[in-house]
Amino acid sequence: MDFVFKKLDNVLKISSVVNLHFFEFQKEFNTKPDSHPFYELVFVSSGSLFIESESFSGELFKNQMIVHKPNEVHSLTLGKKNMPVVIIIGFTCNNVKINEFSLKPTTLSLASIKKLAEIVKEGRNVFSPPYDIPVYDMKKKKSAPFGAEQLLENLLEYFFISVIRNSEAENNLGEKEKLSVSEIVAYLKENYKERITIDDLAFLFGTNRTTLCKEFKNFTGKTIVQFTDEIKLEKAKEFVIKTNKTFTEIAEILNFESIHYFTRFFKKHTSISPNSFRKLNKI
Repeated sequence: MDFVFKKLDNVLKISSVVNLHFFEFQKEFNTKPDSHPFYELVFVSSGSLFIESESFSGELFKNQMIVHKPNEVHSLTLGKKNMPVVIIIGFTCNNVKINEFSLKPTTLSLASIKKLAEIVKEGRNVFSPPYDIPVYDMKKKKSAPFGAEQLLENLLEYFFISVIRNSEAENNLGEKEKLSVSEIVAYLKENYKERITIDDLAFLFGTNRTTLCKEFKNFTGKTIVQFTDEIKLEKAKEFVIKTNKTFTEIAEILNFESIHYFTRFFKKHTSISPNSFRKLNKI
């Protein structure tokens, strides 16, 4: 049998890393307008800072990043009491999709932040200190772990492919998908007895956790957990008042793990036990 080899496309290639810093800025720090022939990622791990660039001017908050394009004039300024912790990575890339992240701050998911942390860790395997002082020529370590440079490149590519995918998923949220939130609401109301996770809903309705939670909150004004809790509570009240079922039976119908969990849930939302509620409202 003759095997056919398939060449894999590299749609996004990080060809070089100029610098990689993770540090806390000092109070009232600011930079003069500057530009350079490579991309620069700025991520705020804590605090905030003000960005001035040709593509965006405004505040960058915790867990947000901006990417300055090559040769784009940019600067940053801190407030009097602000000492933000930031990650700054200079790099070159062959895919202009990254330019989209220069237009406005992007809030990273926890998964993306973890990827960024891995990049910083591996960057310290590749480059020698100092990491907390911006320098023009970071020196490579003479003795780095096996494959450190390649792994750093791979991690950066993995990070940007992931955030581009997430961004495209959110940008492609058309009117049809927005309207599907009402379908999700109907689905939750119909299946209130089931244990449905956010991941379950994201899979069933063809979206991701971030988009689902954001659009659901925009549509209903509540989180998914708050909404499902309200449905279960209303159903629980109906069973308690309008039936003679035992609380154990009601707990089983509503898919609580035990009568203990049901009672605790009921009391949390009504401030009284199911038994007291039944006595006060029995028809």
